[in-house]
Amino acid sequence: MAEILYSETLAQRLRGKVVVMTGGAQGIGAATVAQLHALGAHVFFGDWDVTHGAKLEDDLRAKANPQGGSAHFRQLDVRDYSSQLALFDAAYRAHGQIDVAISCAAVKEPSGYFEPADLDLESVRKEPSAINDAMAINLTSVLHFTRLALAHMKSSPAPAPPFTRSITLISSIAGITEAPGLFAYGAAKHGVIGLMRALRPWAPVRYGVRVNAICPWATDTQLLSGVKGRWAAEKMPLNTPDDVARQIMQSAADATLNGTAVFVTGGQGFDTEEGVDRCRPKWMGEENAAEFDKGQKILGLGGDWTSEEK
Repeated sequence: MAEILYSETLAQRLRGKVVVMTGGAQGIGAATVAQLHALGAHVFFGDWDVTHGAKLEDDLRAKANPQGGSAHFRQLDVRDYSSQLALFDAAYRAHGQIDVAISCAAVKEPSGYFEPADLDLESVRKEPSAINDAMAINLTSVLHFTRLALAHMKSSPAPAPPFTRSITLISSIAGITEAPGLFAYGAAKHGVIGLMRALRPWAPVRYGVRVNAICPWATDTQLLSGVKGRWAAEKMPLNTPDDVARQIMQSAADATLNGTAVFVTGGQGFDTEEGVDRCRPKWMGEENAAEFDKGQKILGLGGDWTSEEK
């Protein structure tokens, strides 16, 4: 795997840039908002948690910021398309452009969906609203977010080189490997990786926008509270929210990064997609891999494959 190193020099490119972000009130999201603000970015962030979101906005506005950054919070339900649209519109109206979009909103796995004690011929007669909500937040909202980001970036003036616009999607280690018990969460986070893979050859060509994914492993947030003690006792690697935030900023600032899925562990970042692609002849077979590459060139950027050739 190729290691992704955080560069403070590259991060300075984010000064003055307009950032739209979901899920910015706590944990990784809050750390990212704070670091972007300190670098001088104009951050428009939304979250359902109005208490922590509003407090973060107040705290950042109260700090001296020689870089000229600003922070703007809106309460947001990512399941509501119009709510996400309003967040993008607020940033676009204020600055006439959007440079960086970061989708960070997520929720934990609802319990009991596949548990034997809770699964029988009676329980399955009721539609599982908690699972539907989790999938809407963890996957469907990301698809909507990405569409909104591309539309607003398309209407923004071209940035001065070497900076390029970007979308960063927060997936998880559960998006690139198995996660026993995290049925809906794992499915959604794999879906985020699938979205990134579909966009990485397409968005740079059609929109001039790079797309990357961040896949944190164990991170010191409320999501890990149930096993934090044992984790520490076994001396397992643990990210801080700031560690993950730095990888998010690197993906936004580094114009060479596109189509990466950055596995973040113990504060270090590694692109897993580089290894997957490099080893394709081994896991797919050399002949199959060669035919696949040829087929991808024929399919191109995903036109109407069912229409007759002219």
